[in-house]
Parts: sequence; structure tokens; C-alpha cells
Amino acid sequence: MSANTPDAQSLTSAGLAALRRGDPQAARELFARAVSVAPGDAAAWYGASVAHRALNAPAEESAALEQALKLDVNFLPALIAKGDFCARFGDQRAASAYYSAASKLASSLPALPAEWREEVRRIEAAAQGIAQSFEKHLRATLSLRGFESGTDRFSRGVELLLGKRQIYLQQPTNFYYPELPQIEFYERKEFSWAAALELQTPRILTEISALIESETGWVPYIESETRRPNAYANPLLNDPKWSAFYLIKNGTEVAANAGRCPNTMGALREVPLCRVPGRTPSVLFSLLRPGTRIRPHHGYTNARLICHLPLIVPAECGLRVGNETRAWREGELLVFDDSIEHEAWNMSQELRVVMIFDVWRPELSEREQSLVAATLEAVDRFDSAAL
Repeated sequence: MSANTPDAQSLTSAGLAALRRGDPQAARELFARAVSVAPGDAAAWYGASVAHRALNAPAEESAALEQALKLDVNFLPALIAKGDFCARFGDQRAASAYYSAASKLASSLPALPAEWREEVRRIEAAAQGIAQSFEKHLRATLSLRGFESGTDRFSRGVELLLGKRQIYLQQPTNFYYPELPQIEFYERKEFSWAAALELQTPRILTEISALIESETGWVPYIESETRRPNAYANPLLNDPKWSAFYLIKNGTEVAANAGRCPNTMGALREVPLCRVPGRTPSVLFSLLRPGTRIRPHHGYTNARLICHLPLIVPAECGLRVGNETRAWREGELLVFDDSIEHEAWNMSQELRVVMIFDVWRPELSEREQSLVAATLEAVDRFDSAAL
């Protein structure tokens, strides 16, 4: 290239200037020269696409956009323009995909010029409109098949497809048992012992009221563990805002505490508690003080379920497991898989207290329960010094 021959950048700048003054024909010629000089310049190909659009040449516009994105898949203007092209020609699903990619890319960039921020807001609104149209279309189609929204698993599948739910999977921190169903909350009616335990709520409440008044026997739910580094990052470490009163801890009865709660201990006799020596059962009263939030976390295994018997539940309290949030109701058992991300909060001005205990998952046979227990016991007993 001679010193007097314009380079691709200057030709692209001249092409953009031609577009701004309303001369798309001159712009197209300038961009054509730019891509001939530098065929690997995504910006020049994008400029060419804008000129082709102004001249109502959709085939050429599409080809130029394809080339720009082939050269740079993260070229934001071309992603937006490709979405607009698809929308103009009726391919709403493709338009939504390009808009989504552009929006995600824009959110990752440290800064955007004001005009591109406005463009991102425009395509996000367009994508939302497409999503609403799709939802209307889908629900109308399903309605003809007799479908009505509800709480069944197909309804949840539809909500996942529509982006109204996320996919939360079991992610235990220690031991994962394969091929168990991904269920966030189990229903009380699925457990034959649940109703009898719930009937004992008034007697258990009498005991918990005395424990709260005495203020003895309570410990922070999360305590320092010198053999594990991850606990130190928890904001509720050693904090009494989330406190526990253990009746059974890591499979061992806390005699002094259990002796103060004979009704509670009696009510638990018919409950099939999960039993792993050195680990479970753990039975405790969990006290969450006003304004406290337990951050999202996962339990150590998906082979058991966590049960909450709500005892003192003010308003503005809740438990989220995966996608689903439920309010505690005094005396109504909640059973959930704590290996799925979950969190809890008490945004009221009063104490929240629930009884927590763990049971085996109903899908496990007695043999499987025994083998899981043996596995976890072996993990706890492992001593590398003995090898």
C-alpha cells in the first residue's frame, strides 16, 4: 500500500461520515474499499451492513453481518444488528437469541458510550416483548391440550422454558448419591409420621418457651472449626443471631438439654431419623434473631432430607430452596433437600424458632441407608497417619 492509499480505518471513518450525512451509496462504496484493504476488519464489515440496510439490500446486509460476527463473535454492534435483522424478517427466536447475547456481553463490559447503553435498553425491551409473545403462544397451544398452570412438575418445566425458574441441582458439599430425584420440597402427606409429630407442637412449644426465657444451652449455629477453612468466611460465624439448642448433636444425645425437653424427645420416637455414627441425627431448635439472613448454601449430602417443625414464626420470615420460597407456618412440617441451594431469613422484629432434624430420603432402601452410613463413617474415621 502506498503512502497515499487510504487505510481501512480511514475508509471506515469516511463511510460512517457518509451514513451520518444521509449518503448510503457513498458509504457502501467506502466500506467495500475498506474490506478489500482489510478483509479481517469486523468494524468495516459491520459498517457495510449498515449501508446495505439503508439501501434495502437484505441479502448483502446479512452477508456482511455474518462476516463481521465470524471475525469477532463479541462485536456488540453486529450482535445487535443481527438481532434486528432477524426480527425484521420474522425470526423472533433468533432475534431473541442475538439480543440476549448482546445484553449479556454489554453487562460484562466496563463502560459503554451513552448511545450504546440506550441501544442495550432498547433490545432488552424488545427481547422482553418477544418473550411475552412466546409465552402467550405457548400457553394458548397448551390450553388446547387441556393444560392449566399449577404446581405439578410439568408446570415447573414450562416455567423453566419461559425463564421464570432456574435449574437448581443437588450439589452436596461432601457425598453425592447418584440418580435421586431433584425435588426441592417434599409434601408433608408423603410421610406417615408427619401428622402425629405436628400434633405434638403445643407440648413442644411449652418447652421451647422455657428455653428461650432461660437463655442457657444455646450456642451459635456456626462455630469455628479448626479442621475446615471454609467456615471462616461465613458472616454468621460464632454469631448468636443464628443460635442452636441441641437435643442430639452429630448422633449423640446432649443429655443436659434433652432432659429439659421430655415432650420433644418423646415426640421424636416415631420419626425415622437419619442415623450415621458421628454425624446424625442432629435434632435442635434453631433460633433466628430479628433482621438476620442466612446466606445461600448447600448441605453435605443428598442422601437425607431436612425437616423443619415451625414453632415461633412471625411475619417477614421465609425459606427458599432452589426456585421455591415457602413461609413457615406454626405446626406445619416443611421437608426439603438441603443439598440444593437454600437460604432463610427473619426480617421481622421478633424471634423465629423452628425445630430441625434430618431423616433418610424415602427413595433409599434400608441396604442403601446402611451403605451410605458406612461410607460417611469411614470418611470421618479416616486418618492418613495410619496409612
